[in-house]
Amino acid sequence: MERKDSILLALLAKVGKLPEPYDHPTLSWEIAEETHLPLHCVLVLCKELSEEGLVAISSLNEPPLLYLTKTGVIRARRHQA
Repeated sequence: MERKDSILLALLAKVGKLPEPYDHPTLSWEIAEETHLPLHCVLVLCKELSEEGLVAISSLNEPPLLYLTKTGVIRARRHQA
């Protein structure tokens, strides 16, 4: 599995059981820990995922908060099965 998909799956693991998983933030450093990737690598990959419409990045926190988009939830669930 590629690294971007592992990030999507880690995000889904954090919020997937919530009624609206795309409406809940996740700390980017938690995703770095879950995926065993350096934080700077996670942020670069999340920037790419954001450009693809799969993740939204909020700079209200440092390091940023990450949100799965509706499309990101769909893709993560497809890879989860």
